[in-house]
Amino acid sequence: MNPVARRELQERFRTLRSPLVLSGWVFSIGALTFLAYLFASARVDDRLASFGSSGVAGFGSVVASSSMGQFILHALLLGLLTAVVFVVPGQAAVTIVGERERQTLELLQVSQMSAWGIIFGKLMSSIAFVLLLLVASTPLLVIPVLLGGVTLLDVAGGVGMVVAAAVLIGALSMWSSARAKSAQGAVLGSYVLTVALAFGSLALVVAETLLIVPDEPPGRTIQSGIVRTEGYEVYSSWVNPYLGMIDASTNVLEFGPEIVTSPYGPLRSILLERQGVDSAVAEAQYNPLPGLSITSDGRAFDQFGQVSGASAIRSARTLEPIRGAVWWRTLMFEAVVTALALFAAARLVRVPRRRSRRAQRRLAHAT
Repeated sequence: MNPVARRELQERFRTLRSPLVLSGWVFSIGALTFLAYLFASARVDDRLASFGSSGVAGFGSVVASSSMGQFILHALLLGLLTAVVFVVPGQAAVTIVGERERQTLELLQVSQMSAWGIIFGKLMSSIAFVLLLLVASTPLLVIPVLLGGVTLLDVAGGVGMVVAAAVLIGALSMWSSARAKSAQGAVLGSYVLTVALAFGSLALVVAETLLIVPDEPPGRTIQSGIVRTEGYEVYSSWVNPYLGMIDASTNVLEFGPEIVTSPYGPLRSILLERQGVDSAVAEAQYNPLPGLSITSDGRAFDQFGQVSGASAIRSARTLEPIRGAVWWRTLMFEAVVTALALFAAARLVRVPRRRSRRAQRRLAHAT
């Protein structure tokens, strides 16, 4: 193991602060899961109670469980990524500049470690604690899988994108720390870069959608009853970690019963637009209980007459993609930026040339 990472991890876990932070994290993420479950359960009860004995409630219980699982998973992943956005910069921003202020950076520079070894060790120590927090959240991520509507692949994709975002933010924070002259400046620079990455890129997506993309893309067709166009590529969506996580943890082109509205909704519409799908039209058509009127005795009617619970809820349908997934493009962007940030940080943490150190060792042996 990298000696810098081992030393800092040992120092971190010897204090009382780490178990307290870990306990507080588990309590917070557990509370978020419980609140998401209560909200989804209340929404399901309100939606199905109005159908009484019409048969919709019994058939809809399966759909409701799946919808609840999706809602809880999406809420958890959004919470985890937001926590990474605000926690990682504070962890990584003081790594290099803190050594410089304590006047111990020179000791690392003249050691047997290379600049890359120092940078990787600092990055590992900063990310390791965040990864521990994510591991502690794993049991809660199993709950949506048990409820249904999501798979282990969805969970793995979402968590993987959260980890990739943590590494990218850590690398940017390391670069900010290596070039800063004070801890305050390093922390400020890290949070400015992180906010620009996470939320400034969303402003770019909105600007690109409003200013560059045509209002009526050509090539209208009908697929599975949904009017589609040729869509358009939103290049700024490749940069945003939230959009990449959403694309990795759900199939945006799958439409079906959704009793509890997913918190992905506003951002999911951006991914649908690039696939040539109007999210408002598609969601209205695949409303779990479209165009129904309920009588006082609980019977459901549509424009053609009375319907049963099974026919009242539309089955799920999946459209064919026009463009490739966003998540792997986001991963490529994050990998390139991470490599550049670490390279720039390593250039700032310069160490004596290996040739000079070898000469010093030979001189020491000779004497």
